Amino acid sequence: MFHTPVHLSTNTTTSTSTAVASASSLPLDVAEHAFGLLMRGPDPLSVDGVAIGEGLPARLIPMDELRRLLVRRSCSRTTRDHVWRHLIEQARTHRGAWMVAAVALAIPMLGRLAATLADKAATSDQAELDRASRADQEDLQAEVLAAFMEALIRVNVAWSHPLLRLSRLTQFTVLRALAVEPPRLLPESDLLDRVEGGQQALAYPAGHPDLLLAQAVAEGVITAASAELIGLTRLEGIPLSAYCRRRGLLYCTVLKRRQRAENALYQAILQRRL
Repeated sequence: MFHTPVHLSTNTTTSTSTAVASASSLPLDVAEHAFGLLMRGPDPLSVDGVAIGEGLPARLIPMDELRRLLVRRSCSRTTRDHVWRHLIEQARTHRGAWMVAAVALAIPMLGRLAATLADKAATSDQAELDRASRADQEDLQAEVLAAFMEALIRVNVAWSHPLLRLSRLTQFTVLRALAVEPPRLLPESDLLDRVEGGQQALAYPAGHPDLLLAQAVAEGVITAASAELIGLTRLEGIPLSAYCRRRGLLYCTVLKRRQRAENALYQAILQRRL
């Protein structure tokens, strides 16, 4: 395998080496150019399709070919998950070329994230707008790129859908630089929730709920499992009943677990711990 140590710099928005020079100084364009250099030569960085399995060709697969395979509609989510777990482990162990490759395969996701964050900044309140005005497109992409590389080190590969987890962790890190609107209490929308406990549920602010959950896990306010429960049933709109059916759990048990977690979040917010 080809292991030339091509490095990405996230501390500057322009290329400082002819090895990564490109027509554009945007960090994601520089990363793409670095990946192109990495794939040159007769022995480019590759993965072992036999070792990974999950429908991949049973041979060494160059990373640029792997990227094309992963975006095909015929590529299953299970295959993508296995590939990304492998990439994360390689990036953590070897850094260098593997980190470049992981970034390159995530560039479509990172580009969408940077564009979304730019749109949020442009349409948010004045405090956020003032912050956004201090950062141009290069700065925002550099922030997203640095956050993603940090997420590669932090993400739990045992969790499902590792690329989605990487996306969320990247958002958490970038959004720390933005103002966080505190959640407020609104009447619980689920009739059974009201009947069971008469409690109110947290209304999570648009654009920032994942950040709040990440902070809460980091501070030990709630567990990662509780954060996932809240993320799926509150933020992604999966009905609590469907969540329980898929996992073979009792509705009332999970309902009370979510209520306890949200109450812990509320208390932490009142105590200014989040």
